Amino acid sequence: MPEAIERLFAILLLASRWLMAPFYLGLIAVLAILLVEFCRELVLAAAGFAGMSSDAVILAALKLTDLVLVGNLLLIMIGAGLDTVLSQEGAKARLRRPEWMGKVDFTALKLKVVGSVIAIAAVDLLENFFAIESLDKDMVVWSIAVFLALVVAGVMLAWMDRIGTGSH
Repeated sequence: MPEAIERLFAILLLASRWLMAPFYLGLIAVLAILLVEFCRELVLAAAGFAGMSSDAVILAALKLTDLVLVGNLLLIMIGAGLDTVLSQEGAKARLRRPEWMGKVDFTALKLKVVGSVIAIAAVDLLENFFAIESLDKDMVVWSIAVFLALVVAGVMLAWMDRIGTGSH
């Protein structure tokens, strides 16, 4: 009897991964919304290009870059969801996956997410630099502090992972 309970418990635990599926479907919806926003920003930049200063062109490019970085972050998480929800054998048999999918472990995923968040914060900080005259100086200082905190946290996370893998 305990063996049957153990097997049932294992089946239940494995099936619980499907509870994550709605979250990943939501990320796909957000990615579609982000695509619409990217296209909107691109059309606005192209339509106003003739009257833009060089700073305005750079700011428009930074906004588009920021949206691309957020999209890449979403794609990383969606790709991780594929490996979480579907079995690897089933996913490989049914889908044409990029070569890197299925090879990113949790440590690499953490570093990719943290790196993406830091890059997004850096682009946001650069956007603030170009609009510094119209911004509250306290908000700029807080943006710098948050960026530096993210960088320090990212470096510490990478360092801890390196220490952890070095001891095995």
